[in-house]
Amino acid sequence: MVTGWGGKLRDMILSSGIVSLAIVLFVLLAPPEGEIAALYLALLTLLTAFLLPARRALLLRLTFLILMVLSFCLLYHLGRDHFHYAYVWLYSAPDLPLYLKLANLWGGEEGTLLFLALLLAFFAVRMDRQPGWAGPGVMLLLLPFLFGLLIWHPFQETSAAQLATVPYQGMNAHLTKFWMAIHPPLIFLTYLLLLVPSGAAVEALVRGTGPWKVLAISYGRKAWVVMSAGLISGMWWAYEDYFYGQFWHWDPVQTAAFVVWCFLTAYLHGLRSYHPDRAHARSLPFLGLVTAAAAIGSMLVTRNGELVSSHRYLGETSVALLLFISGALLSVAIVALLLSIRRRLARAARPVLISESRLMIHLAIWGFVGLGLMGCYVLGEAYLRALLEVPKDKPPIFFALIANVSPADFVALLKEQHSRWSVDNFTMNQILVPLVIAVALIGGHRFLPVNRRGMKWGITLGAAVVSVGLASYLQPLQHFYDGTGVTSGATRRNFYQLNMLLGAVVYFCGASLLYASPIGLRRGKEKAYITYIAPVGLIHMGVMIGLFAALCAMILDTQRVVKVSFPAAYDRPLTISDRYQIELRRPSAPTAAAGAYSASGTGALKTVTDVKLYLKGEGGATMVRQGQTLYQDDRQAVSGVSGAIRQYCEAADYRFARASRADDGKSHMLNPFIYRGLGYDLQVWLPAIDYLALDAEKTSSAEYNILVKRFPLMIWLWIGLGLSLLAGIYYAWVVPRR
Repeated sequence: MVTGWGGKLRDMILSSGIVSLAIVLFVLLAPPEGEIAALYLALLTLLTAFLLPARRALLLRLTFLILMVLSFCLLYHLGRDHFHYAYVWLYSAPDLPLYLKLANLWGGEEGTLLFLALLLAFFAVRMDRQPGWAGPGVMLLLLPFLFGLLIWHPFQETSAAQLATVPYQGMNAHLTKFWMAIHPPLIFLTYLLLLVPSGAAVEALVRGTGPWKVLAISYGRKAWVVMSAGLISGMWWAYEDYFYGQFWHWDPVQTAAFVVWCFLTAYLHGLRSYHPDRAHARSLPFLGLVTAAAAIGSMLVTRNGELVSSHRYLGETSVALLLFISGALLSVAIVALLLSIRRRLARAARPVLISESRLMIHLAIWGFVGLGLMGCYVLGEAYLRALLEVPKDKPPIFFALIANVSPADFVALLKEQHSRWSVDNFTMNQILVPLVIAVALIGGHRFLPVNRRGMKWGITLGAAVVSVGLASYLQPLQHFYDGTGVTSGATRRNFYQLNMLLGAVVYFCGASLLYASPIGLRRGKEKAYITYIAPVGLIHMGVMIGLFAALCAMILDTQRVVKVSFPAAYDRPLTISDRYQIELRRPSAPTAAAGAYSASGTGALKTVTDVKLYLKGEGGATMVRQGQTLYQDDRQAVSGVSGAIRQYCEAADYRFARASRADDGKSHMLNPFIYRGLGYDLQVWLPAIDYLALDAEKTSSAEYNILVKRFPLMIWLWIGLGLSLLAGIYYAWVVPRR
């Protein structure tokens, strides 16, 4: 009888209750020596499991229990503010809410390694009952993580010199968000779900045997859903955050995650037709191993400092370890592929012409592989350029602006960062939009539930003609654009393709909806509809809606700058567009903030502003949104780089925002106030102002910028991705139980 993950966890704990109780007592009564000794014990039990196969189940459970106890110990230290532990001293603070204190389990390098090892140990226990190489494969992957934990463990004591300097360092203020407790663990869990079938994939390549297909379907579907949830939460977080201000900007870590998603999506499309001796016998297991190597590589990009990324918070301690694991996985994949050549595949009777359905599957697999390889090329070229110190030929245009208000060394630093990693969003959009048009038309043709081939091709051709007509005559998307976007100089060249994309997406969504509808279920297809047809149609429709909305938001974004004077601007309506007014309340009194440490010893200053947004009409103004936004902390603007141009660049480019934060902590930050509408979103970026000084001087002559960004169809991005996520959860978890 197969039980769920909760049942497996319960059985593991109950079957070794006495041993686990002894470990808990030993660790708690003798910290930190007991905790460090427990790490060595975990490694010893894992090594013994290799030598004693008959006792492997018990030893793997013991390894998991030790790591679980150590994880609870670290959570206990974080929750109780035990700053005599260097890890707690470095990442936590007493005024953090409890959930953020506990989220610091993955807030630093050492805690993340412990979290990853714990998850891998759990999967090692689950895989132990699988035949063949599946179980040993997970054990081999767990081994380097345990060795790494012995080198970089989170139970080091804080030195007297560190404690004498400050009582605690505090959490990065950028991470003090609810999403910190959700986004990172979802991404980490995804990557480990992709590692689990690695041993079985090697066996499927070399021998053509083993449970790889079953494991890849189960863990691959779950990994796709978990990764989608992780990406959606990260996009929402980035959209609301002062470092980003937009949901996607091809950051190096985002690009690496995109590569993993593409490879995963590619082999999921072919798993239903996979056969160890026929269809995709070599390509899909090899692609599964490459995806696992790319997952570790994505974590490697996060920790490597060669490319500037706003995700880089974990340091570089385990770069060599992750490089070894990723390289080993890739090497094993290549060796297994070479060994598989010796294995003769069964010759299936093939038709002279490939079937339409089979052609669509091949296009989906290799299309996503191609997109992933494009991401690999961009990352590899950037790393090689950084290694050889070869800068890009054309620096960003706004360097000419910031050079007037920024020190020369600051401008040089920013140019260096852009030379390492700078993506032309307009060029990316020019590449993506035609690809998505092709995918929408081909996918719509695939999902259209019409059996007569001539009629089906006629409908697809008609959809293409309608798409061209939309682009040539009606051009419905033009009204979203007013010529003030970040890419306004080149956006007009995308109008034709973007309007054509609208027609192709409508066709794709209509075909997917018909495919997912309960039409024509009279011939014993009820089970197929429930377990495959409906969720697959809704997953694809949701992804396409989200992708279309994302492209519209990135291409048709607009912005305007409103100049205001403070403190005179407080408590009165300010016109920010022809339709909207905004009213800012005088900032609240300074309060102790959760997060960063303040040298004054009173906690970090946090000031919020009440904001009200009004829709102007003939009968007056109607309030449509009310809320607060982070306004200012106790760090002031950097001398020499203040002013209107700096505020504009800070909101437009995340690297400028990061580079302008001085190492001594004397910098400021702001969060956008967001109004979410059915047709578009408004972001209102408020300047960080020393309002106390302005009040003291009794002046209203200080002029600042309020930057207003407009993103069309943003709500449809979340609706589409949410629909795909819900259908994916049903497909990955509910369908197998049925």
